[in-house]
Amino acid sequence: MEKKFYFWNILFLLCVIFSSVPLMGQPENNGGEAGTEKPKNGNGGEPKEADQPVSKEQETIAEKRRKFLESGQINVIGAKDDDMKKIPGSANVVGKKILKETNPIDSMEALRRVPGATIRYQDAVGLTPNIAFRGVSNEESRKTLILEDGVFTSLSPYGQPESYFIPQIDRMERVEVVKGSGSILFGPTTLGGIVNFVTRKPPEKPTLNLKLIGGTNGYASNLLQYGGTAQSTNTAYDVSYLHTQGNGFRDYQGFNVNDFNVKLMQKIGDKDTVFLKYQMYQQDSQATYLGLTEGLYWKNPKTNPARFDRKHVERQAAVIGHDHSFNDNWKLITRSYWTNVGFQFKQESYSYNNANEIGLPTPPTNNVFAVYAPSPLGNRPGDVIYMQNTTPNRHQFFRTGGLETKLEGKFTLLGFENEISVGARAHYETVNAAYNQFPYPTMDQGLTTQQQTRNAKAYATYVQDSIKLTERFKMIPGVRYEYISQGVYTHRKFATSTDVAYGLASSVGQNILVNQANETYTKVVLPGFGLTYDLTERFMWFAGAHTAFSPPSFSTILNPSLGLGYKLNAERSNNYETGFRGNITRYFYTQVSTYALFFSNQIVNTNEAGSSIGAVPINAGRSVNRGVESNFVFDFGKFADSRWEVPLEVAYSYTRAVSTTYVPVGTVQNPDGTVSVTNQPLFSVNSAGNTIRVNTNGNYLPYVPMHTFIGAIGFKSPRGFYARLEYQYFDKQYSDLQNTKNQSTDGSQGVVPSYGIWNADFGYEAPGGRWSVFINGKNLEDRVYISGRLPVGIQQGPYRQINIGATLKLD
Repeated sequence: MEKKFYFWNILFLLCVIFSSVPLMGQPENNGGEAGTEKPKNGNGGEPKEADQPVSKEQETIAEKRRKFLESGQINVIGAKDDDMKKIPGSANVVGKKILKETNPIDSMEALRRVPGATIRYQDAVGLTPNIAFRGVSNEESRKTLILEDGVFTSLSPYGQPESYFIPQIDRMERVEVVKGSGSILFGPTTLGGIVNFVTRKPPEKPTLNLKLIGGTNGYASNLLQYGGTAQSTNTAYDVSYLHTQGNGFRDYQGFNVNDFNVKLMQKIGDKDTVFLKYQMYQQDSQATYLGLTEGLYWKNPKTNPARFDRKHVERQAAVIGHDHSFNDNWKLITRSYWTNVGFQFKQESYSYNNANEIGLPTPPTNNVFAVYAPSPLGNRPGDVIYMQNTTPNRHQFFRTGGLETKLEGKFTLLGFENEISVGARAHYETVNAAYNQFPYPTMDQGLTTQQQTRNAKAYATYVQDSIKLTERFKMIPGVRYEYISQGVYTHRKFATSTDVAYGLASSVGQNILVNQANETYTKVVLPGFGLTYDLTERFMWFAGAHTAFSPPSFSTILNPSLGLGYKLNAERSNNYETGFRGNITRYFYTQVSTYALFFSNQIVNTNEAGSSIGAVPINAGRSVNRGVESNFVFDFGKFADSRWEVPLEVAYSYTRAVSTTYVPVGTVQNPDGTVSVTNQPLFSVNSAGNTIRVNTNGNYLPYVPMHTFIGAIGFKSPRGFYARLEYQYFDKQYSDLQNTKNQSTDGSQGVVPSYGIWNADFGYEAPGGRWSVFINGKNLEDRVYISGRLPVGIQQGPYRQINIGATLKLD
């Protein structure tokens, strides 16, 4: 039924689009396709060389055409060379060239090339991404703002920012990453940086593009794109359909994704452009949170005990925009957006053969469906997984919407040139969440045990002004204000002892109907200040300071199992950085930055912070993250004045992120908002009965490699042949704040060892990009490595993947 629904929706939209737009034979005023600029930094390839001289009139026409075709985008950085100079902090672009040559399977594969990035796999192709930068937690990307064409992609950006959806990298033209004070214009959840996926602009003449990829592990990807510009009606359009599928790297890890997108742009007169973007996305995957125990991993790392776990996502999204140019200096950009998402996640219950009170492994209970053990006899406690009959199902429906308007302008004040951006946004979101219990893993119907409605409203306003003090020196102050109201309303839950005391239930654990509400309000002011100085025309120095934040999530407003509500402040960090970037010569590009991030008010559980009052969330997490990021591109072809391109690319990051949370006498924020003083011991006992050190000051933060290195050498001949060889190295990481070195039997604790992988790409592109063939090899040595130990147990990184593909362009 769902597939029929998608088919008829797509067919109807195609008929509407193609009935209103001529398909072939449009007049063309230039001889190329829009959006083929070379990337501007080391992540996308070599910087552009100077173009051939053009007349003032030709330049004006080309600029107007570019602005029209980009009217559907809100850029974090931008496509022009000068756009990078406007960012008063670290900024990177994964450009069209690198995406075309490497053909990444997922977004994390592309983003791991960005200096300072930390990524962690927990499924086959990054369908649940774990991305962050500069030592910030990458867990489900909840502290990283992920956008597509400048618009939210998260299912619930303010209340439930976990990234259960991420744009498909196959249809992207470039990916923009900002980690510095340029993030003031965007929010919320900017602690871990901003990632903006930029889709392609419509071509200037009707063009059909096909891209087909097939590979090992049952992987297949088919991308169909058709777009063009009807210059007689000033209409631009772009339609794409993407289908990907595969078997994954472990047993029972298959996935199937369908992604349909349409863009329509209409120019009205010389000053106005209206824009429509619509998306339908469907994902079916055998995703699971359950990793392996130590024994199961060494026996067969491809084992997957959660054979019946399933995740299903259906997302519909629309953006309607209007751009109005008052004159050459002032422009008003307005965007309204809306999303509807259905999310279901069925997860089979499980337990371990943990040691009982006399130290022997616990035998399986009567409700065990399957047993996964390293060996028939002699297994250690915690090494065997018992898969149970009961299967909880998270069924959630997300609805978000909002309106944002931004005024951009240039003016002169007191003799100084100013370039200002002023904007405001109103946003709402609601989540209807139900938790069902299936009596058997093969069933799809069960009893509803918990129900909640979760709402959030947010209002933001911001201003940033770039003041040109001299021809080379700019000062860029800015400020952002956010007001957020959040509420969690519980309708059904399991009874607590408090419910029994008040006569709402007869026993603890009874499923009862209630009417409970917990609400919280957050107000935050986020200042930012940046400086840039042009050392040469293409080489600049930058420095910046700004405050980033992340609002409390729905899960920290209410603990449904305890019936407690919390009034927590937003997580904050004060960030400082300085560095330089640009083209030292026409064949040598570099960017080097150093930074210090001071985090306060991070929301952590009290058992992690060292309190003895029980595991409840408090504003107690503090850390200091310092580091250096660098990337270099040296093109030996340009150095030798050759027609060959021979770029050497090097990216290195050093990150030292340490905890400063512990204080001997600390404060704890109570559920009613008051603050209590609590003594924090040096040692405590965890749930497993082990003594742990509470004072974690100086310990490294989890999942932050201290050293990462990426080196690549490539070539491209004038005839269109290209090749690339790449090595990626990631240092060891700790899995907890205790910096536990020895691996626990269940695999959830211990060091994540360092690893390195080799990748290679080879291909041929015909003149004009008419067609191409390519082969991509990822993890060529088939290195088996641990990517992380979250959510539960050992999670591996992708194994060897060999893909072969071809593209075709018809215009």
